[in-house]
Amino acid sequence: MKSRLFAAVAATALLASCANGEAEATSDGANHEGHEHHNHESMDPAEVDPTTGHVFFANLNDGDTVTNPVYIEFGVEGMEVRPAGEIIEGTGHHHLLIGNAFLAKGEVVPADEANIHYGGGQTSDTVTLPSGVVRLGMQFANGVHASYGRDMSATIKVFVK
Repeated sequence: MKSRLFAAVAATALLASCANGEAEATSDGANHEGHEHHNHESMDPAEVDPTTGHVFFANLNDGDTVTNPVYIEFGVEGMEVRPAGEIIEGTGHHHLLIGNAFLAKGEVVPADEANIHYGGGQTSDTVTLPSGVVRLGMQFANGVHASYGRDMSATIKVFVK
């Protein structure tokens, strides 16, 4: 009984820290406090809500030349942006994948320098990217960071001066 209570308390604390957008959205894309130690489990793709929308980079296009720091706006249609924490059908939040395209449906988005979580429901950020050609992926995921897959992702390449 005590182990079940501890597991419930630990899960609640983990979800609460995921929803803390201030620590996640750093301008340099590093040290996303509160996420580096998460061990979310992926979900069976059949358990992930079906999606009918799409995501897009609202202010950047494939092939754009940019300079640091880079301001990025995330767009979504057909779904509602909500902070992380609970799974609600038709909702989710953005993740920026630096150097990556998308994650398989049901796969949990890792939390590290290359996979930035916007679990507070943020729809924009300013990040510092490495120089040269950089692939940017945007992945929409549910309240526990399980990816909605390729259908709810967008990928572009930008040249960073």
